Amino acid sequence: MAADLSPSTMRLALLSPIHGQSIDHIARQLENYRVFLAPFELRHYFHVSLESHPDLQSELTAFAEREGHSIVFTQRQQPTWRVCTAYALCELIKTALADQHIHDKVLIHTDTDLLVSGKAKDQLQNHRIGCGNNFFKFSNVRWKWTEKAKADRRVQRFTQEMLDGDVSKLRSGRVCGAFMPWPVFQLFGVLYNHYFKDDYFKKKPQRVWPVTEIAIPSILHFLEGQDAVFQRPLIDVPKEKKVPRKAIDRLLQKGDQFGLKKIGRDTDSEAFQHLMHLQAQAAEEA
Repeated sequence: MAADLSPSTMRLALLSPIHGQSIDHIARQLENYRVFLAPFELRHYFHVSLESHPDLQSELTAFAEREGHSIVFTQRQQPTWRVCTAYALCELIKTALADQHIHDKVLIHTDTDLLVSGKAKDQLQNHRIGCGNNFFKFSNVRWKWTEKAKADRRVQRFTQEMLDGDVSKLRSGRVCGAFMPWPVFQLFGVLYNHYFKDDYFKKKPQRVWPVTEIAIPSILHFLEGQDAVFQRPLIDVPKEKKVPRKAIDRLLQKGDQFGLKKIGRDTDSEAFQHLMHLQAQAAEEA
């Protein structure tokens, strides 16, 4: 079902775990999102990792006030790992739900992605949900996290209580750039925190795996119905370690994803410079 909002009325909540020793990459991302999503009303919710520079939050607050960005930080900081920011999402959900701001849609992403096209607005406008959407099979030996996923008692409990014990109803897929309407997010957030806000990873960090890649699509399918069709997440994750310029060209050609993860890591790369050119063009047109 397509949303019937005009672009000027889209109020978007953006949830992101952030990490760093400086605010440079986050400042670039705030400007990038502002340009490509204009005239959307953006409100960014941030969870700062425990390993970040102690001044990151205060410096980012000052930057946002100076440049007119609307940002909110979680009150609590939780442990995060490179492969998993599940506890950060718990805090982001709690913070967004407790905020008095009204939103139309929610976008979940990371601090390493950047948008490459203003068509991201059309995608958010015209489609209800975007999220990884594959059937998850416990027999999948090619996915290196399968055994840890099978052993995770929280997934077991969710399957038992919400999916009638039917593991064939579990879904999996990329979730960076997942989006959903605010009323769906309200239900999703309550379920996610009910099943995944605990000490399972904290007690034994060797258990860590990217649990959100099953939790988010599975909860959304439970809420929307097993036959629901989702769009792809807004953000693509390039296979290459160093993102080439052609990754942007491929994305624009395909037209179903409008941002790239990892591209902001190397500001000297040809891909990043090309993106800055596209962003400058978009800013000029706006």
